[in-house]
Amino acid sequence: MCGVKSTASTMDTYRQTINQIYGLQEFAIKLGLTNIKDFARRLGHPERRYPVIHLAGTNGKGSTAFFIASFLQAHGLKVGLYTSPHLKDYRERIRINDTFIAPEFIIDFWQAHKDYVYKRKATFFDTTTALGFAYFAQENVDVAVIETGLGGRLDSTNIVQPEQVVLTPVDFDHQKQLGNTLTEIASEKAGILKQGAQVFCAEQIPEARAVFLNRLPDKSRFYYLPDHLDIRLLEQSLDSMTFEIAFKNKNYDNQIFVSRQIGTFQAQNIALALLSAQQFLKQRHIKPDFSKIREVLQNKFWPGRLQTVQKEPRILFDVSHNLPGLRKTLSFVRQIYPSKAIWLLLGLLETKDFKSIVTYLSQQNLNILLTEPNTHKKLSADLLASEFARHSVPAQINYDPVAALQQARSSLSVTQVLLVTGSHYLIGDLMNHLNI
Repeated sequence: MCGVKSTASTMDTYRQTINQIYGLQEFAIKLGLTNIKDFARRLGHPERRYPVIHLAGTNGKGSTAFFIASFLQAHGLKVGLYTSPHLKDYRERIRINDTFIAPEFIIDFWQAHKDYVYKRKATFFDTTTALGFAYFAQENVDVAVIETGLGGRLDSTNIVQPEQVVLTPVDFDHQKQLGNTLTEIASEKAGILKQGAQVFCAEQIPEARAVFLNRLPDKSRFYYLPDHLDIRLLEQSLDSMTFEIAFKNKNYDNQIFVSRQIGTFQAQNIALALLSAQQFLKQRHIKPDFSKIREVLQNKFWPGRLQTVQKEPRILFDVSHNLPGLRKTLSFVRQIYPSKAIWLLLGLLETKDFKSIVTYLSQQNLNILLTEPNTHKKLSADLLASEFARHSVPAQINYDPVAALQQARSSLSVTQVLLVTGSHYLIGDLMNHLNI
């Protein structure tokens, strides 16, 4: 991904600006739409000036959004992409056709609106969302692919009137804000369903699917992935996967794709993105070109998702940060390496259900090294270690993520694999350190 070239003085001003925007995190998470509605009104409602594809779900939102945007871009559209959190650079959150938002726009936007932001105590996410909406409007995008941050109903992004809603798999995460049952969590995600929008839905746990079906404004505009596509995995490794998609409506021949994005769950995300992109193109009388889809999958990947950073011995970075995501990730690595011992370098945030995560990991016969992500929201490694001890599982601690990676690396043999996971903050920090 690339940005624009800027002068050294501009970059100094940009860094100062970003530090001030990060400072808004002291206002914490405030679920609700009052601030963002007022901010959008102040900006002249930029979010109404382009079609929107709006995504919610527990896991897979970022990957699915990235591939929807990439597929549409490959067909000649100018596509805005808004995702969160970022890994290495704040500007990753807001991009157009692979180019990050210009530092100058962020600087100018902040100077124009920071007094208003402070007066209203607008959150970091409110401000970043308004920034993204305004940038996409100024740049006249053909479509904006917008990922919710947390939940859906009260998420700052939920002032859009989407042409499409895309729902990735729903599972347990952020229970404190969203509820303690799948029905409650799915109800919050269903808050982005709007009259007139086509709805594209991944395969769901029955309770979640029931909620979505019950909340649909128009059942004739509902596309449930298993009803439209069959996905068959043909080959997989830690470098690529090959899978076949069969179209149940028989409008297209079966298609075989090779992807740099690995994991059975990623094949599902890619298929959901393909279904969404196909329909969006169809509405514009653009015929989907599967050779362009193939080119995207062979050349692009969403970083930090089962990403190999060293082949011998194998070291993988993965941003899974909740129990469902960690379970899928570890299961996939075990499929590829059924006989290799696995080292796990884990760092979590304090908002996570760490007890459930530890209960699961304690049963997986892992060599465990604990660290702390470089953020004020980190979970204490000591607390995490004491929870592993309750399950009679030893866990080493190295509080510094970079030193922890070096320690794990030095302990690794060619018959072992290291999985580094637990937080975007952890993975982003280590990617910056390794300059990848």
